[in-house]
Amino acid sequence: MNYRVLAVCAASLSLSAVTPVLAQGSFGPLSIESCPDYVAKATSQVQMATGCSFAGGRWSTDPADHMAWCKVASPRERGREDDERRKALVTCRGDFGAVPIKNCKEYAARSRSQVELAQSLESDCVFEGMRWSSNLVQHVHWCNRTPASRHEFEDAERRRELAACKAKPK
Repeated sequence: MNYRVLAVCAASLSLSAVTPVLAQGSFGPLSIESCPDYVAKATSQVQMATGCSFAGGRWSTDPADHMAWCKVASPRERGREDDERRKALVTCRGDFGAVPIKNCKEYAARSRSQVELAQSLESDCVFEGMRWSSNLVQHVHWCNRTPASRHEFEDAERRRELAACKAKPK
């Protein structure tokens, strides 16, 4: 009996961690509650835009600029800003090698922004394998079990695949 209760609780916690990822896009941009999560996603998107000549604060290369903006923005505004960067990246993406990743939370946020971009592309590109899983929990578990150099390699490989993929003309 106690094992059943424990199993139900564990399943509920796993599902609650993944539900926000699954709900993305259902009713427009998803709110982003955490500023560190917002900054990690913004930094990843800005790095993917290298060479695209996007202008404005949205494309600042300084994480402190994104953090300052985040602290005065609502969760919905953060979600909209993230969505606007993703829309722009559909038309232009760069590839520039490995980027230092501070921790597994940042790795997970970066992988999520890259998976979301891949899902936004209207192309014939096929993004396969665990690196393209939309299950955020799997990315966190993988990150916790592997050395930092692997995190940077996987991040660079996702960006390389995104840069190589061409969106279909509309």
